Amino acid sequence: MIKKFCSLLLFSLYFLSVSSQNLESWNVYPSFSTVNSITVDGNTTYAGTLGGIFVVEGNEIVKLMTTLDGLYRSNPSEIIFDTQNNRLFAGYIDGTIDVIESESSDIERVEDIKRVTRFNSKSINAFEIFEGRLYVATSFGIVVYDLENLLVESSFLKLGSADIGAPVNDLDILEGTIYAATTQGIAVGELTSNLVESGNWLNYTEADGLPVNVIQEISVFNGEINALVDESIYVQQNDVWSLNTNFPDEGIQSLQKNNDQQSLAAATSSAITVIDTDQNRITFALDLESNILDLNLDGEQILVGTTNEGLVTTNTGNTELEFYLPTGPYLNFFSKLLFTDEVLIGTSTLAFPRIDPFNLIRGYYIYEDDQWKNYNRNTSTDLSEYSTAFSIGKTDSSYYFGSWGQGIARHNRNSNEISVFDRQNSNLLGIGQSPDFVVISGLDNDTQGNMWAVSFLSDFPLNVQLNGSDDWLPYRSDAGSDLYFDIFIDSFNQKWISLINSSNVGQGLFILDTGDPEDANDDESVKLTSDAGNGNLPDEKVNAIVQDKNGEIWIGTNRGIARFIFPELVIEGGPDERQAQWLINEDTSAVSRFLLRDISVTSMAVNGANQKWVGSVNQGIWVLNDEGSRIINRFTTENSNLISNNINSITIDDESGEVFIATDLGLVSYFEIPKGPVSKMNELKVFPNPFQYSKHTQIKVEGLSESTRIKVLGVDGIVVNELAAQGGRISWDGYDYNGNRIGTGIYFLIAFEESGRETGIGKVVIVK
Repeated sequence: MIKKFCSLLLFSLYFLSVSSQNLESWNVYPSFSTVNSITVDGNTTYAGTLGGIFVVEGNEIVKLMTTLDGLYRSNPSEIIFDTQNNRLFAGYIDGTIDVIESESSDIERVEDIKRVTRFNSKSINAFEIFEGRLYVATSFGIVVYDLENLLVESSFLKLGSADIGAPVNDLDILEGTIYAATTQGIAVGELTSNLVESGNWLNYTEADGLPVNVIQEISVFNGEINALVDESIYVQQNDVWSLNTNFPDEGIQSLQKNNDQQSLAAATSSAITVIDTDQNRITFALDLESNILDLNLDGEQILVGTTNEGLVTTNTGNTELEFYLPTGPYLNFFSKLLFTDEVLIGTSTLAFPRIDPFNLIRGYYIYEDDQWKNYNRNTSTDLSEYSTAFSIGKTDSSYYFGSWGQGIARHNRNSNEISVFDRQNSNLLGIGQSPDFVVISGLDNDTQGNMWAVSFLSDFPLNVQLNGSDDWLPYRSDAGSDLYFDIFIDSFNQKWISLINSSNVGQGLFILDTGDPEDANDDESVKLTSDAGNGNLPDEKVNAIVQDKNGEIWIGTNRGIARFIFPELVIEGGPDERQAQWLINEDTSAVSRFLLRDISVTSMAVNGANQKWVGSVNQGIWVLNDEGSRIINRFTTENSNLISNNINSITIDDESGEVFIATDLGLVSYFEIPKGPVSKMNELKVFPNPFQYSKHTQIKVEGLSESTRIKVLGVDGIVVNELAAQGGRISWDGYDYNGNRIGTGIYFLIAFEESGRETGIGKVVIVK
């Protein structure tokens, strides 16, 4: 077995990481492991994945294409190469098509299908190219494009007896006849006839002998129609539909024929069967750690798209496997993120996960020194019984990853030793009637280095592992019938626990002071709700909790944000101290008095300048000033390189200012201007230097302490401007007090810590 990784690819990834550190720029961290679609042009293979597209020429990966390169989205649903015009088509779930020029990589976007308003679902499911036309199978019918001008030539919305707008899953075209696999059977039409008229289509349905009407894929081979139905292949022979006995009876994932019509192949999750026109058959199993998703035949070469091993190639004469997979995270799924001590850690499972083929390999990631380390059942024997990593935490010695059903994995930061704690080897207790199913929905550490864990739906929902111990001490719930879900521990060691009921409806916040973790008698607590006299929460579904640099606790809910200015008084104080303060909009002309009152918050993070990053459900990201009274920045897919507006988690590297953002389509980052302060100011870093008004817009100043004022002086000692900074970095537009450009020359920037203890000096050359 051979794995192929090319030096050009590794260089490209390194360059992507380094060059992206320009401030106010974006970076992507895609996984190319899940290959959904494959297309071939001569010696070049294109693989469409959940993280973008990669290109193989000969035996080397030569190109990566992501959203930063102009792709509309990170996960094309289907790709096909147009050999005549030397370009690649990539289709997406909302009907958008990218047309990518092979030589220049220029991208033209075609949005006719996306703009359709008659049908809600507009997904592109398959492409076929025939005689100068592109035939597109969509979730509402077939759309035909003229390849010369990329204009819509025709649309087939009613295929015979099928309903108007019936979804088309696959297409095949042979000798002027088009075959469509739909959710209401098979439709066949002659391209020389007017196929807009439904009467010109011939249909095959259950009434004609098909087992069901939902057809997944279709291929005409040796004069016979082969249909993939419920993971079995049915063939029409003498007007009778029956199982094709050349292939396995069940478990078929993909059906594909060779372009020269000489062979037909079917793939199960781990094996391939190929027949030729003389009905000669060969079946061989592939030594894979993943499942087959897509199949392509090119001469004797067989190309396979897998769930997590990238592109795999073999051939009918030699079953040796070659693997093509760019380096990166194991999967393109990210749920929780945490940046600590120059290391990014992350998990891959969302709350209340549905059953899917990836669940068993949904582990965790560690990204350090520009290298991804992936931990799951396939990569670590210590995790052979562990999957669906969800919650995340850390102590000085270890990372902790809570799973949705398999307990907790503790990963030693120095030795990489992994210990899994579950019902069998610890006091962790799982869900009610299924105590072995241990769902760890929340993790956080206190100031003593103890790790606290929430075991969802357990009779003992709160557990602590004391610093240096392997044992877990269980706590019963003090919140009545409410269920503990997530946990955040503030600088006073108070546990802020979000509450829900069995239907995942928010029930408010439970704040618990456990005192001595081994003494249950000294515990104190209070429950906060949306009641004006008992918490005043914007909404009782609390999704995010952070503590800012002033010690305030900020909460993000299903309907807005609030803060507790004196969190240390919440338990011991009265109703006034327990009142959450909603964010007041400083813009008095705004429609609402309260800032971001109606957004559904999913995550929050605090940067080096005490500004708040706020992620949301399908509305992107807001960046707020330190007081939460003003929106500083706004990021969506429409105005930035953010790959999705659905945000799962945000974490920030204060040292560099890199903001890591987990979305439902993968991981991206943004290099912002604020960063963490330095402990001692000295020489300030000022860039670009020289600064030219004709080329640059902002001057960046680094190396500042927590709170500083900066005076900008000319060589004559005259102060031309004065700046205020929070955190370790600030930007300046190069203008004076009056908003005018200043003259060409050398200017000194002198920073004074507001406490008066530290100063820093830098200089910049300005060219007018």
